[in-house]
Amino acid sequence: MTSIHFHISNEVTLHARLSRPAISHKKPLLVFLHYWGGSSSTWYKLTSPGLPTSLISTHPTLACDLRGWGKSTGPSVDDGTAYLASTMAKDIATALQQLSSDNATKNLLDDGFIFVAHSMGAKVALATLPALPSNLLESLKGFVLVAPAPPTALSLPPQMKEQQKMAYSNEESVRWTVENVLANPAHLDDRDIEQIVRDSLAGNKSAKEAWPGYGMQEDISGGVKKVLTSVSKGKLRASILVGGLDVVEPREQVDRHVRLFLEENGVETSLQYVANGKHLLPLEYPEAVYKEIVSF
Repeated sequence: MTSIHFHISNEVTLHARLSRPAISHKKPLLVFLHYWGGSSSTWYKLTSPGLPTSLISTHPTLACDLRGWGKSTGPSVDDGTAYLASTMAKDIATALQQLSSDNATKNLLDDGFIFVAHSMGAKVALATLPALPSNLLESLKGFVLVAPAPPTALSLPPQMKEQQKMAYSNEESVRWTVENVLANPAHLDDRDIEQIVRDSLAGNKSAKEAWPGYGMQEDISGGVKKVLTSVSKGKLRASILVGGLDVVEPREQVDRHVRLFLEENGVETSLQYVANGKHLLPLEYPEAVYKEIVSF
């Protein structure tokens, strides 16, 4: 994969990993957006050569580091809006506009694009709808949403909120969070855990604090609904995947607040679950994510 940087503002530069197949298969660009604590590397089992679940030989891919995570930069001073899902969505819309206007990369969008988005990244993907210009909105085919955060406001119990605030404080807290909350460690190898620790610690302070502090409380549903009502019914599809043992985004919550919301607003939606999966499905069960994408 090739590294690419998108200039958003003086304080924000988005880094992404870009790939294109050697032979065009007329497949949409896959735009990968990671969870709170992740990076573009979260998707390595789907975007690395030689792996059985890799998609890079058939699809063009763009795996993004959201602002403040991975190799992307973000504001060091947070005014309470710098790391909102709607703010990060504008970054992604700008990056896609730059991609589509560059002669070297615009053909990546010839067959449209799909958001493949995980947890917080799924909320960002939905929030991108009001930020997309009409030409890109027309090119959007839909979404593969993995353990998605809801578009409505989400308030956690105080104890869980405090745990989240401390989750990425140091290596020990990250490992505890992975092993007790995010995943079944039996489904991860040493490389996975080391990568999770590295990504979680690499996020800047504001990005780490924003999601539990105010990001998940943002309600983007009104803006998303407004766009969806203007799109022809059935034009967009959404495939949702959730872990049967996920305590972060439980199946019942996802069904009620994501699947039903999309269906009621004209999106053809399906929901599948991985019985023994928890929250980190791109690393725990990449074959399940792969299946949803190739059947899209």
